[in-house]
Amino acid sequence: MKQKATLVTLLFLIGVFTVAACPVAAQSSPPSGPPNPGPSCGWHGALNGGGIVASSPAGSGVVVTVGEPSWQQDCFSFPGAGGSTSGTSFPAYEVFPITIQAPQGMSFQLEAGRAIPSPQQIAEDGVRNTTIWTWFSPDSVVTDSSGVARSNLTLVGAVMPFVPNDISNVSLPISAIAAGSVSATVGLPIEFEGGYGGGVVVLQAPGQISFGAGLQGQAGDPSDPLFSVIYSPTSSATAAAPLEVSLKVLVTYDNGKVGPMPSDVQLSFPQPSFELTPDSVFYFPVSENNSLKPSSLLPSANYVFAIQEKVGDGTYVVPLTVSVSLMEIFAGGTAQSGGAAPTVASSDPLLASISFLAAVAIIAVVASAVFVLWRSRSYGRKQEKPPVNQQ
Repeated sequence: MKQKATLVTLLFLIGVFTVAACPVAAQSSPPSGPPNPGPSCGWHGALNGGGIVASSPAGSGVVVTVGEPSWQQDCFSFPGAGGSTSGTSFPAYEVFPITIQAPQGMSFQLEAGRAIPSPQQIAEDGVRNTTIWTWFSPDSVVTDSSGVARSNLTLVGAVMPFVPNDISNVSLPISAIAAGSVSATVGLPIEFEGGYGGGVVVLQAPGQISFGAGLQGQAGDPSDPLFSVIYSPTSSATAAAPLEVSLKVLVTYDNGKVGPMPSDVQLSFPQPSFELTPDSVFYFPVSENNSLKPSSLLPSANYVFAIQEKVGDGTYVVPLTVSVSLMEIFAGGTAQSGGAAPTVASSDPLLASISFLAAVAIIAVVASAVFVLWRSRSYGRKQEKPPVNQQ
């Protein structure tokens, strides 16, 4: 515990020094986000006094700065085996204050570009969906008599990382455009929330909710992945009307044909009906449970479930892919499923085993410390034109 606390303190001091090294711009009012219909854990204001986290180059006549975000924290709990309960907590969205400095009376349109992960990020971080949602409030601004204009950027599907990480971090371009040309662009460091299998689904009109890359589980272990959907209607006439949604598991598909429900894999929606409030993110879990056993013959068992969706006045049937890994999980040099211990390539097996365990322990301590710190600092996302939807 002492070693863990020391690491957390070190990372915190690094983060404080990084932010403190940036100039601080005054914020006229704290940013606010869209309504949050989910299980909220509370709204969190920006830390470190609202310092600047990214800024475009000075000297061009137009400077765009992005301040530290405030965020909405959501909490979910899931029933486990034997009456136990597990849970998760994460930033539902982040809201960044945007400041533009330019000559008095200049009009700007704010836009977000595209952030693309590298192949290394996809391979090492497991990022499977890079769809994010951005919303500027307002998206059109005019500099005042002091040459300053302000807006707020809401972000869903990614978060600003606490410390730089070449493997995980990417840059999201934020541009202030005047007279049809890019006047200034700043790169906001973000990290995709790749843990959500479906990514962010944005509905600009009532329609089907896709499940993206689907659901991935482990043999013998239940899982409750979260999927997110945003109803952001483009028509102002329907902007005030919530959208009613209901979900139901129907059958399975097998080579394009309807098949029976499998006996060893169960799929359900703990919240089969919900309401989508315009311009706000909604997270819903999909519960997967299976009685499959690890196998040395097949890497995974794959299923395609047919999901009936009622979204507004429309009814759709959408596929949801479930892939359950059958590979044995090794811990401490022994297969958990009771199989043979893995072979360690080393001239000294005992030394190799000790090195392996030491590496696992170090990684666990570092990951735990970073996770605790990220949760304590994790931030959280709105826009008056159709949102920028990255695919």
